[in-house]
Amino acid sequence: MKRSLAALLIFAAFAANVQAVTVDVYYAHLCPDSVRWVQNQLLTLNPTLLNAITLDFIPFGKAQSVNNGQSFVCQHGPAECEGNRVQSCVLSLLPTQQAQVNYVGCQMSFTADPRGWECAFRSGVNLNAAEQCVEGTQGTTLQLEAERRTQLISPAFIPTIVFNGQFDQGLQDRSLTDFAGIICELAGLTGVGC
Repeated sequence: MKRSLAALLIFAAFAANVQAVTVDVYYAHLCPDSVRWVQNQLLTLNPTLLNAITLDFIPFGKAQSVNNGQSFVCQHGPAECEGNRVQSCVLSLLPTQQAQVNYVGCQMSFTADPRGWECAFRSGVNLNAAEQCVEGTQGTTLQLEAERRTQLISPAFIPTIVFNGQFDQGLQDRSLTDFAGIICELAGLTGVGC
């Protein structure tokens, strides 16, 4: 009983000192640098650090819309455009951050199904709803919003990682090799995972 009370008090003190950190991840479906960042930085993050941040995934990269979303042109070709759209739709249907991280971690792999449906199935998302989104206007709307948000920061490099709504080139450069360290600093954390 005393041990669990002590653990609870330590956790409460830990939580009281944590600063909220939002992380926007601007990436692209078939971008090798995006895949490496997800695999080497995001998926290696200690669960405590993952729970200390609010993630938002924006799958668009250096794409462009044509005629207000009538079509899209992507850096890595049409398959990337399709994959960005699938990811936008699946992410919009996943209820928790952990489910989104699991899905992105599955999909952003050099061995993943390039179309994205296998990881969508594994995520437990309603595949009929995801397919309706991809094939319908909602998929276009989600990609146009991803484009709007991406254009606000005009990334020179994909992936681009934005902390607390502000692009910072120093943090961007560090995020490619020390994502956990940045979270520790911004959240005011020490110890576990830092």
